[in-house]
Amino acid sequence: MPNPQKSPVHDLRSALELLKTLPGELVSTDVEVDPIAELSGVYRYVGAGGTCQRPTRKNGPAMLFNKVKGYPGIQVAIGLVGSRKRVGQFLNCAPERLGFLLKDSVQNPIPPVLLGEGQQPQCQEVVHLASDPDFDLRTLLPAPTNTVEDAGPYFTMGLCYASDPETGKSDITIHRLCVQSKDELSMWLTPGRHIDAFRQKAEATGKPLPISISIGVDPAIEIAACFEPPTTPLGFDELSIAGALRGHGVEMAKCLTINERAIAHAEVVIEGELLPDVRVREDQNSNTGKAMPEFPGYTGDAKPALPVIKVKAVTHRKNPILRTTMGPGEEHVNMAGIPTEASILDMVERACPAACKTCLPTLPEAENFWL
Repeated sequence: MPNPQKSPVHDLRSALELLKTLPGELVSTDVEVDPIAELSGVYRYVGAGGTCQRPTRKNGPAMLFNKVKGYPGIQVAIGLVGSRKRVGQFLNCAPERLGFLLKDSVQNPIPPVLLGEGQQPQCQEVVHLASDPDFDLRTLLPAPTNTVEDAGPYFTMGLCYASDPETGKSDITIHRLCVQSKDELSMWLTPGRHIDAFRQKAEATGKPLPISISIGVDPAIEIAACFEPPTTPLGFDELSIAGALRGHGVEMAKCLTINERAIAHAEVVIEGELLPDVRVREDQNSNTGKAMPEFPGYTGDAKPALPVIKVKAVTHRKNPILRTTMGPGEEHVNMAGIPTEASILDMVERACPAACKTCLPTLPEAENFWL
Protein backbone atom coordinates (compact mmCIF):
# COMPACT_ATOMS: atom_id res chain seq x y z
CA MET A 1 0.00 0.00 0.00
CA PRO A 2 1.15 3.58 -0.58
CA ASN A 3 2.62 5.21 2.50
CA PRO A 4 2.63 8.92 1.58
CA GLN A 5 5.12 11.00 3.48
CA LYS A 6 4.45 14.61 4.28
CA SER A 7 5.26 16.45 1.08
CA PRO A 8 5.71 20.18 0.56
CA VAL A 9 4.13 19.78 -2.88
CA HIS A 10 0.37 20.33 -3.04
CA ASP A 11 -0.06 22.46 -6.18
CA LEU A 12 1.95 23.89 -9.07
CA ARG A 13 3.40 26.76 -7.05
CA SER A 14 4.73 24.53 -4.28
CA ALA A 15 6.20 22.20 -6.93
CA LEU A 16 8.10 25.14 -8.42
CA GLU A 17 9.27 26.21 -4.95
CA LEU A 18 10.66 22.72 -4.38
CA LEU A 19 12.53 22.82 -7.68
CA LYS A 20 14.11 26.14 -6.71
CA THR A 21 15.85 24.33 -3.83
CA LEU A 22 17.25 21.60 -6.10
CA PRO A 23 20.37 22.58 -8.09
CA GLY A 24 19.93 22.47 -11.85
CA GLU A 25 16.25 21.50 -11.82
CA LEU A 26 14.65 24.85 -12.71
CA VAL A 27 15.57 27.74 -15.01
CA SER A 28 13.67 31.01 -14.65
CA THR A 29 13.88 33.94 -17.05
CA ASP A 30 12.62 37.54 -17.01
CA VAL A 31 13.36 37.97 -20.73
CA GLU A 32 10.09 38.51 -22.58
CA VAL A 33 9.13 35.62 -24.84
CA ASP A 34 6.51 35.35 -27.58
CA PRO A 35 4.08 32.44 -27.07
CA ILE A 36 3.96 31.94 -30.85
CA ALA A 37 6.74 29.39 -31.47
CA GLU A 38 9.40 31.36 -29.55
CA LEU A 39 8.58 30.00 -26.09
CA SER A 40 8.82 26.43 -27.35
CA GLY A 41 11.91 27.29 -29.38
CA VAL A 42 13.72 28.55 -26.30
CA TYR A 43 12.75 25.50 -24.27
CA ARG A 44 13.83 23.14 -27.03
CA TYR A 45 17.34 24.44 -26.41
CA VAL A 46 17.22 24.76 -22.60
CA GLY A 47 15.29 21.56 -21.94
CA ALA A 48 17.51 19.51 -24.20
CA GLY A 49 20.86 21.06 -23.37
CA GLY A 50 21.45 21.80 -27.05
CA THR A 51 19.60 22.18 -30.32
CA CYS A 52 20.64 18.80 -31.69
CA GLN A 53 19.25 16.87 -28.73
CA ARG A 54 15.73 15.52 -28.38
CA PRO A 55 13.54 18.52 -27.43
CA THR A 56 13.37 17.65 -23.72
CA ARG A 57 15.70 14.84 -22.75
CA LYS A 58 15.43 13.36 -19.25
CA ASN A 59 18.11 15.52 -17.60
CA GLY A 60 16.98 18.90 -18.93
CA PRO A 61 15.61 21.37 -16.35
CA ALA A 62 12.08 22.66 -16.05
CA MET A 63 11.61 26.29 -17.03
CA LEU A 64 9.53 29.24 -15.88
CA PHE A 65 8.88 32.13 -18.26
CA ASN A 66 8.06 35.19 -16.15
CA LYS A 67 7.20 37.58 -18.99
CA VAL A 68 5.05 36.52 -21.93
CA LYS A 69 4.50 39.00 -24.76
CA GLY A 70 0.97 40.39 -24.69
CA TYR A 71 0.03 38.77 -21.39
CA PRO A 72 1.20 40.85 -18.42
CA GLY A 73 0.84 39.17 -15.04
CA ILE A 74 0.85 35.61 -16.41
CA GLN A 75 3.79 33.19 -16.22
CA VAL A 76 4.22 29.95 -18.16
CA ALA A 77 5.79 26.79 -16.71
CA ILE A 78 7.05 23.87 -18.80
CA GLY A 79 8.98 20.64 -18.28
CA LEU A 80 8.13 19.93 -14.64
CA VAL A 81 7.70 16.18 -15.09
CA GLY A 82 10.29 16.05 -17.87
CA SER A 83 12.67 13.89 -15.83
CA ARG A 84 11.98 10.73 -13.86
CA LYS A 85 14.14 12.10 -11.06
CA ARG A 86 11.89 15.16 -10.70
CA VAL A 87 8.77 12.99 -10.68
CA GLY A 88 10.33 11.01 -7.84
CA GLN A 89 11.09 14.21 -5.96
CA PHE A 90 7.51 15.42 -6.34
CA LEU A 91 6.15 12.08 -5.09
CA ASN A 92 8.73 11.36 -2.35
CA CYS A 93 9.75 8.18 -4.11
CA ALA A 94 12.97 6.72 -5.48
CA PRO A 95 12.80 6.93 -9.30
CA GLU A 96 13.15 3.16 -9.71
CA ARG A 97 10.14 2.57 -7.44
CA LEU A 98 7.69 4.91 -9.17
CA GLY A 99 5.94 2.13 -11.07
CA PHE A 100 5.33 0.25 -7.83
CA LEU A 101 4.06 3.41 -6.11
CA LEU A 102 1.59 4.09 -8.92
CA LYS A 103 0.46 0.45 -8.98
CA ASP A 104 -0.24 0.46 -5.25
CA SER A 105 -2.03 3.80 -5.50
CA VAL A 106 -4.47 2.43 -8.10
CA GLN A 107 -5.25 -0.41 -5.71
CA ASN A 108 -5.84 1.93 -2.74
CA PRO A 109 -7.69 4.94 -4.20
CA ILE A 110 -8.80 7.95 -2.15
CA PRO A 111 -11.74 9.75 -3.83
CA PRO A 112 -11.70 13.52 -4.43
CA VAL A 113 -13.60 15.74 -2.01
CA LEU A 114 -15.75 18.79 -2.67
CA LEU A 115 -14.95 22.01 -0.84
CA GLY A 116 -17.63 22.98 1.65
CA GLU A 117 -19.91 25.97 1.45
CA GLY A 118 -18.09 29.17 2.30
CA GLN A 119 -14.66 27.85 1.30
CA GLN A 120 -13.20 30.05 -1.44
CA PRO A 121 -11.48 27.97 -4.13
CA GLN A 122 -8.09 29.34 -5.13
CA CYS A 123 -8.95 28.68 -8.77
CA GLN A 124 -11.81 31.23 -8.60
CA GLU A 125 -9.97 34.25 -7.22
CA VAL A 126 -10.52 36.00 -10.57
CA VAL A 127 -13.55 35.35 -12.78
CA HIS A 128 -14.10 36.12 -16.48
CA LEU A 129 -17.53 35.25 -17.87
CA ALA A 130 -18.01 34.52 -21.56
CA SER A 131 -21.04 36.80 -21.40
CA ASP A 132 -18.76 39.76 -20.66
CA PRO A 133 -18.53 42.00 -23.77
CA ASP A 134 -14.70 41.92 -23.87
CA PHE A 135 -14.29 38.20 -23.15
CA ASP A 136 -11.75 36.57 -25.48
CA LEU A 137 -9.74 33.40 -24.79
CA ARG A 138 -7.11 34.57 -27.25
CA THR A 139 -6.24 37.63 -25.17
CA LEU A 140 -6.90 36.16 -21.73
CA LEU A 141 -4.47 33.23 -21.78
CA PRO A 142 -1.16 32.72 -23.63
CA ALA A 143 -1.84 29.37 -25.26
CA PRO A 144 1.49 28.62 -27.02
CA THR A 145 2.19 27.22 -30.45
CA ASN A 146 5.06 24.74 -30.78
CA THR A 147 5.88 25.66 -34.38
CA VAL A 148 4.75 28.15 -37.02
CA GLU A 149 2.96 25.25 -38.74
CA ASP A 150 0.68 24.47 -35.79
CA ALA A 151 -3.05 24.54 -36.49
CA GLY A 152 -3.31 27.25 -33.86
CA PRO A 153 -2.54 28.03 -30.22
CA TYR A 154 -2.93 24.97 -27.97
CA PHE A 155 -3.63 24.26 -24.35
CA THR A 156 -1.59 21.08 -23.98
CA MET A 157 -1.79 20.49 -20.21
CA GLY A 158 -5.49 20.91 -19.57
CA LEU A 159 -6.84 18.35 -17.08
CA CYS A 160 -10.26 17.70 -18.62
CA TYR A 161 -12.93 16.57 -16.15
CA ALA A 162 -16.41 15.37 -17.08
CA SER A 163 -19.05 12.95 -15.85
CA ASP A 164 -21.12 10.15 -17.34
CA PRO A 165 -24.59 11.65 -17.96
CA GLU A 166 -26.18 8.30 -17.04
CA THR A 167 -24.19 7.12 -14.01
CA GLY A 168 -22.60 10.34 -12.73
CA LYS A 169 -19.17 8.66 -12.62
CA SER A 170 -16.35 11.07 -13.48
CA ASP A 171 -13.10 10.87 -15.40
CA ILE A 172 -10.06 13.09 -15.85
CA THR A 173 -7.67 13.02 -18.80
CA ILE A 174 -5.32 15.34 -20.67
CA HIS A 175 -6.35 16.31 -24.21
CA ARG A 176 -4.99 18.75 -26.76
CA LEU A 177 -7.24 21.78 -27.07
CA CYS A 178 -6.87 24.20 -29.97
CA VAL A 179 -8.18 27.74 -29.56
CA GLN A 180 -10.62 28.31 -32.43
CA SER A 181 -12.31 31.59 -31.49
CA LYS A 182 -12.91 33.91 -28.58
CA ASP A 183 -15.04 31.28 -26.84
CA GLU A 184 -14.47 27.98 -28.64
CA LEU A 185 -11.93 25.17 -28.36
CA SER A 186 -11.60 22.09 -30.52
CA MET A 187 -10.90 18.88 -28.62
CA TRP A 188 -9.03 15.84 -29.94
CA LEU A 189 -10.43 12.73 -28.25
CA THR A 190 -8.54 9.53 -28.95
CA PRO A 191 -11.12 6.81 -29.69
CA GLY A 192 -11.91 4.80 -26.59
CA ARG A 193 -11.18 7.57 -24.09
CA HIS A 194 -13.74 7.79 -21.31
CA ILE A 195 -14.71 11.42 -21.80
CA ASP A 196 -15.50 10.61 -25.43
CA ALA A 197 -17.85 7.87 -24.21
CA PHE A 198 -19.55 10.45 -21.97
CA ARG A 199 -19.75 12.89 -24.89
CA GLN A 200 -21.35 10.31 -27.13
CA LYS A 201 -23.98 9.50 -24.51
CA ALA A 202 -24.84 13.19 -24.12
CA GLU A 203 -24.84 13.76 -27.88
CA ALA A 204 -27.23 10.83 -28.40
CA THR A 205 -29.79 12.76 -26.35
CA GLY A 206 -29.03 16.08 -28.06
CA LYS A 207 -27.52 17.58 -24.92
CA PRO A 208 -24.15 19.24 -24.31
CA LEU A 209 -21.64 17.65 -21.92
CA PRO A 210 -20.36 19.95 -19.16
CA ILE A 211 -16.57 19.88 -18.93
CA SER A 212 -14.00 21.66 -16.80
CA ILE A 213 -10.37 22.15 -17.83
CA SER A 214 -7.96 22.63 -14.93
CA ILE A 215 -4.51 23.92 -15.89
CA GLY A 216 -1.54 24.16 -13.53
CA VAL A 217 -2.01 21.56 -10.79
CA ASP A 218 -0.09 19.28 -8.44
CA PRO A 219 2.21 17.08 -10.61
CA ALA A 220 0.77 14.02 -8.83
CA ILE A 221 -2.50 14.72 -10.65
CA GLU A 222 -0.76 15.12 -14.03
CA ILE A 223 0.78 11.65 -13.65
CA ALA A 224 -2.32 9.96 -12.23
CA ALA A 225 -4.55 11.32 -14.98
CA CYS A 226 -2.64 9.38 -17.64
CA PHE A 227 -3.75 5.88 -16.63
CA GLU A 228 -5.80 4.05 -19.25
CA PRO A 229 -8.00 0.92 -19.48
CA PRO A 230 -7.95 -1.81 -18.43
CA THR A 231 -6.16 -0.56 -15.30
CA THR A 232 -8.71 2.23 -14.88
CA PRO A 233 -11.97 1.10 -16.51
CA LEU A 234 -14.90 3.31 -17.48
CA GLY A 235 -16.17 4.98 -14.31
CA PHE A 236 -12.82 4.98 -12.48
CA ASP A 237 -11.90 8.52 -11.40
CA GLU A 238 -8.13 8.85 -11.77
CA LEU A 239 -8.16 11.71 -9.28
CA SER A 240 -8.49 8.99 -6.64
CA ILE A 241 -5.02 7.77 -7.63
CA ALA A 242 -3.62 11.23 -6.97
CA GLY A 243 -5.46 11.11 -3.64
CA ALA A 244 -3.67 7.90 -2.74
CA LEU A 245 -0.32 9.41 -3.75
CA ARG A 246 -0.88 12.35 -1.38
CA GLY A 247 -2.75 10.50 1.37
CA HIS A 248 -5.87 12.68 1.09
CA GLY A 249 -8.58 13.40 -1.44
CA VAL A 250 -7.98 16.00 -4.15
CA GLU A 251 -10.03 19.07 -3.29
CA MET A 252 -12.61 20.03 -5.89
CA ALA A 253 -14.68 23.18 -6.43
CA LYS A 254 -18.12 23.61 -7.97
CA CYS A 255 -17.88 25.37 -11.30
CA LEU A 256 -19.66 28.70 -11.60
CA THR A 257 -21.40 28.33 -14.96
CA ILE A 258 -21.75 24.57 -15.55
CA ASN A 259 -22.83 21.55 -13.53
CA GLU A 260 -19.36 20.12 -13.00
CA ARG A 261 -16.37 20.31 -10.67
CA ALA A 262 -12.81 21.51 -11.16
CA ILE A 263 -9.55 21.13 -9.24
CA ALA A 264 -9.72 23.74 -6.49
CA HIS A 265 -6.01 24.61 -6.44
CA ALA A 266 -5.64 24.89 -10.23
CA GLU A 267 -3.97 28.01 -11.59
CA VAL A 268 -6.56 28.32 -14.36
CA VAL A 269 -9.94 26.70 -14.99
CA ILE A 270 -11.85 26.86 -18.26
CA GLU A 271 -15.53 26.01 -17.87
CA GLY A 272 -17.49 24.91 -20.91
CA GLU A 273 -19.73 22.44 -22.69
CA LEU A 274 -18.97 19.91 -25.41
CA LEU A 275 -21.62 20.76 -27.98
CA PRO A 276 -23.69 17.98 -29.58
CA ASP A 277 -23.36 17.48 -33.35
CA VAL A 278 -20.93 20.38 -33.84
CA ARG A 279 -17.58 19.78 -35.54
CA VAL A 280 -14.80 22.06 -36.79
CA ARG A 281 -11.66 21.58 -38.86
CA GLU A 282 -8.69 21.79 -36.50
CA ASP A 283 -6.72 24.16 -38.75
CA GLN A 284 -9.68 26.28 -39.87
CA ASN A 285 -7.84 29.48 -38.87
CA SER A 286 -4.35 28.63 -40.15
CA ASN A 287 -4.95 26.28 -43.13
CA THR A 288 -1.55 24.67 -42.53
CA GLY A 289 -2.83 21.12 -42.82
CA LYS A 290 -0.81 20.34 -39.67
CA ALA A 291 -1.85 19.96 -36.04
CA MET A 292 1.22 20.03 -33.79
CA PRO A 293 4.32 17.92 -33.06
CA GLU A 294 3.20 14.52 -31.81
CA PHE A 295 4.77 12.23 -29.19
CA PRO A 296 6.47 9.90 -31.73
CA GLY A 297 8.41 12.81 -33.22
CA TYR A 298 6.48 13.82 -36.33
CA THR A 299 4.02 16.66 -36.92
CA GLY A 300 0.52 15.25 -37.09
CA ASP A 301 -2.10 16.13 -39.66
CA ALA A 302 -4.88 18.52 -38.66
CA LYS A 303 -8.08 16.63 -37.92
CA PRO A 304 -10.93 17.39 -40.34
CA ALA A 305 -13.82 17.31 -37.84
CA LEU A 306 -13.35 17.73 -34.11
CA PRO A 307 -15.89 18.26 -31.31
CA VAL A 308 -16.22 21.80 -29.99
CA ILE A 309 -16.16 23.10 -26.43
CA LYS A 310 -18.22 26.26 -25.99
CA VAL A 311 -16.50 28.17 -23.22
CA LYS A 312 -18.71 29.67 -20.52
CA ALA A 313 -16.08 31.14 -18.21
CA VAL A 314 -12.41 31.33 -17.32
CA THR A 315 -11.43 31.53 -13.67
CA HIS A 316 -7.93 31.70 -12.23
CA ARG A 317 -5.71 32.47 -9.28
CA LYS A 318 -4.24 35.93 -8.95
CA ASN A 319 -1.16 36.23 -11.20
CA PRO A 320 -1.71 32.75 -12.66
CA ILE A 321 0.95 30.37 -13.94
CA LEU A 322 -0.11 28.63 -17.14
CA ARG A 323 1.22 25.09 -17.50
CA THR A 324 2.21 23.81 -20.94
CA THR A 325 4.22 21.03 -22.56
CA MET A 326 5.69 20.38 -25.98
CA GLY A 327 6.14 17.33 -28.09
CA PRO A 328 7.95 15.14 -28.48
CA GLY A 329 9.68 15.04 -25.13
CA GLU A 330 10.35 13.38 -21.81
CA GLU A 331 7.23 14.86 -20.21
CA HIS A 332 5.23 12.61 -22.53
CA VAL A 333 7.50 9.66 -21.70
CA ASN A 334 6.88 10.05 -17.98
CA MET A 335 3.19 10.95 -18.05
CA ALA A 336 2.33 8.08 -20.36
CA GLY A 337 5.15 5.72 -19.44
CA ILE A 338 5.08 5.54 -15.65
CA PRO A 339 1.35 4.69 -15.45
CA THR A 340 1.88 2.12 -18.21
CA GLU A 341 4.80 0.70 -16.23
CA ALA A 342 2.52 0.42 -13.19
CA SER A 343 -0.08 -1.41 -15.27
CA ILE A 344 2.54 -3.85 -16.58
CA LEU A 345 3.83 -4.50 -13.05
CA ASP A 346 0.29 -5.23 -11.91
CA MET A 347 -0.28 -7.73 -14.73
CA VAL A 348 3.07 -9.43 -14.12
CA GLU A 349 2.37 -9.74 -10.40
CA ARG A 350 -1.04 -11.22 -11.14
CA ALA A 351 0.63 -13.85 -13.33
CA CYS A 352 3.71 -14.39 -11.16
CA PRO A 353 3.05 -13.16 -7.60
CA ALA A 354 5.97 -11.27 -6.02
CA ALA A 355 8.13 -11.76 -9.14
CA CYS A 356 8.79 -8.07 -9.68
CA LYS A 357 9.47 -7.36 -6.03
CA THR A 358 12.13 -10.04 -5.86
CA CYS A 359 14.03 -9.21 -9.05
CA LEU A 360 13.78 -5.50 -9.88
CA PRO A 361 15.40 -4.03 -6.73
CA THR A 362 18.48 -6.23 -7.27
CA LEU A 363 19.29 -4.62 -10.59
CA PRO A 364 22.12 -2.07 -10.22
CA GLU A 365 20.76 -0.15 -13.18
CA ALA A 366 17.18 -0.22 -11.82
CA GLU A 367 16.62 3.51 -12.26
CA ASN A 368 17.13 3.20 -16.00
CA PHE A 369 15.51 -0.21 -16.39
CA TRP A 370 12.21 1.13 -17.74
CA LEU A 371 13.58 4.09 -19.71
